Amino acid sequence: MNKVPIFLAVFLLWPLKLYSFPLDIKNLSLLDPETLGLDGAIGYELDSIVKEYIDDEKIQGAVLAVSRNQNPVYFSAHGLADVTDKIPMETDSMFQMWSSGKVILGIAAMIAVDKGLFDPGDEVSQYIPKFKKVKVAVLAEPKDSDISPLYVYGGNETDPGFFSKLYSRLISWWYEGVYLGYVPDHRLVPKKTPLTIHHMLTHTAGVATGGLGQALAPWNAELSSGKEKNVGGEQKNFIENITIKSFTDMLAEGPLDFQPGSRWQYSGVGGLDVVARIIEITSGQPYNEFVQTNIFNPLQMVDTHWIVPEEKLERIVKISGGRKDGSEYPAIETKFFSGSVGLVSTTKDYLHLHQMLADGGIFNEIRILSEKSLKLMSSNQTGDLYSKTEKGEGLGLGFGYAVDITLDSENTNFRRGVRSFGTGGTAGTMSWSDPINKMAVVIMVQQPTVDFANEIANIIFKSIKKG
Repeated sequence: MNKVPIFLAVFLLWPLKLYSFPLDIKNLSLLDPETLGLDGAIGYELDSIVKEYIDDEKIQGAVLAVSRNQNPVYFSAHGLADVTDKIPMETDSMFQMWSSGKVILGIAAMIAVDKGLFDPGDEVSQYIPKFKKVKVAVLAEPKDSDISPLYVYGGNETDPGFFSKLYSRLISWWYEGVYLGYVPDHRLVPKKTPLTIHHMLTHTAGVATGGLGQALAPWNAELSSGKEKNVGGEQKNFIENITIKSFTDMLAEGPLDFQPGSRWQYSGVGGLDVVARIIEITSGQPYNEFVQTNIFNPLQMVDTHWIVPEEKLERIVKISGGRKDGSEYPAIETKFFSGSVGLVSTTKDYLHLHQMLADGGIFNEIRILSEKSLKLMSSNQTGDLYSKTEKGEGLGLGFGYAVDITLDSENTNFRRGVRSFGTGGTAGTMSWSDPINKMAVVIMVQQPTVDFANEIANIIFKSIKKG
């Protein structure tokens, strides 16, 4: 009596079980969005917005991908990978990820937690003793109150002159907490609370956030001098031979930009690299090998590299326009496998990554992350510290371990499902996981366009059928 209804149920729901991961983008079969609870016009709307941004020369091209319930519903390449030579963008084009690589560090840290290597609440000095005595930089006045400026751009060490000082002081007056062109009088004070791995993972550590501590730090002067053209052999040698170990040893000298846990302030390079070093110390593996073994291999991320193999170099997008105009990927044998920046990857690889996160830490029937660690990573860990910042956009966003999190879909310009989390890069890449809606989204561009990502996110969010 019940055989026919059961058969019909299986037949009707079968498309939801056509698990398509890992992807074969050379023979990619996209499902009808309607069968996965999405508006059927999503593809048309995404195509249209990408075309608009290319026509307006805001981006040179893009590769976008959207998946739901382990099935790709949109995966398309647009525009040019090389504007000068008119080379079209391909679905397997490779992109410089910049800070989009930070999500990898977040996952690596949670895998280390799963393995019992450390706990987020552990003090950093437990693994890197030099951090035990690190101090915090504050303004010299007032002496009865410790004030750490938001940003300090010291400029030249020599006296900048009367008018430059006047201009800088006007900037500081107009933008509270910002010092331009000179380092204000200062003093160093002890930490009020121990510096923990949690602080590093949440950008609340005060390590390398562009504040007074960084302006004073010996590592900052050495790193900056090594970036200049025609530098001496000593500085050039420093840049070419820097490693996570040597970098974190320098960071441990301090000082910090603010008291740990008192502020959310982004560390572009530094804070997460300390965590990468702790992973090395506790696992006995170089960070890049730990990531390769525990993330890249099981997720079949075959095109994600710090050092891109020679045979793949022609697939890397050549950036056109802006301050990175004409820049090419520096094909060098780097020794700095950063937890913050430096990766090159593809849309497919990052879709694998984010679909795993959306599916509770499982990919291709292999568990990558425990549910407990994934929940830690993707829960707001900063109270209202992040929402107070410009990045936090009021109450709409929070911050977890190396990722931002949507707390309120209606109270942010960047509309995603509640509990969605992900990262973005300075060259425009953006990706996230939506665990409630079982969705993964990857936006690959090489021009920094916040509005573009916002519009893509809005289209995808509106396409989800309610009920």
